[in-house]
Amino acid sequence: MGSKHFVVTEEQKREYAAGFILDLMQNRGFEYSVVLDGDDKYLEELFVYMMAKEYLDINKENKYTVTPKGFEKLDNLKKRYEEYLAHFDLFCAVDTESGEFAFEKIFELDDDEWEEYIDEDRFIDLRIAVSWFKKINPTDIVFLSFLKEGRFETDRHGWQFDLLSGLIWQQIEEIVDTAVPVEDLGYTTDEGEVICGEMVIEDIIKQGAKLSADLHAQEEHINQDKSNLPNDYYDDEGQGTYIVSTYESYYNPFYISPIWFMY
Repeated sequence: MGSKHFVVTEEQKREYAAGFILDLMQNRGFEYSVVLDGDDKYLEELFVYMMAKEYLDINKENKYTVTPKGFEKLDNLKKRYEEYLAHFDLFCAVDTESGEFAFEKIFELDDDEWEEYIDEDRFIDLRIAVSWFKKINPTDIVFLSFLKEGRFETDRHGWQFDLLSGLIWQQIEEIVDTAVPVEDLGYTTDEGEVICGEMVIEDIIKQGAKLSADLHAQEEHINQDKSNLPNDYYDDEGQGTYIVSTYESYYNPFYISPIWFMY
């Protein structure tokens, strides 16, 4: 399912970076003039690309503005992020021996306890395996996880260069290369029956779908009661517009939301 020496194409890099810049402009109040200053000069090539893709236009004040096509792309990014939080992030820590998901305790632990808990050796990150099984570009999953983790934060000097440099994309490629592949999840029972990796990941996705629905229902109930939680399912603090506003349950492990194939 997966492949070694995974490569993020130049087109994909520009598209991901363009989505990030559109979000900065529309949702975080960033403004960019046609004549870029300081470290923003590193973004010049990207702005040329975004103009060619008709994501941006230039107003009478010689500032870049988001076009209707740019808004469509931004809406796609938002929906993908919601989908990632609701249906993929909980596969980040799964105990394949016991079938336990770390997210089963998301409401019981505070942030520090949670970080320590998911770092336990028994938990395996299966987000990439799930994306391969569903035939979703694994770059999407890693990029969205980077957004959640604040890897692209703009309060860091030189973030513009980092956004377009090869380093961050090399990190994504390495994560995909070293992720647990679907085929490695297979095993042989004590009775000699061979259980292939596809069967294992299919069962894990079914369990994850049920857990996701249960967690969503719990959080909705707790929020209605206005109770305080040590943690929350979506962990949307600081994400601004990227808060899960809609939710659907996907119990079919083969179901793929069309949002992953729309740009």
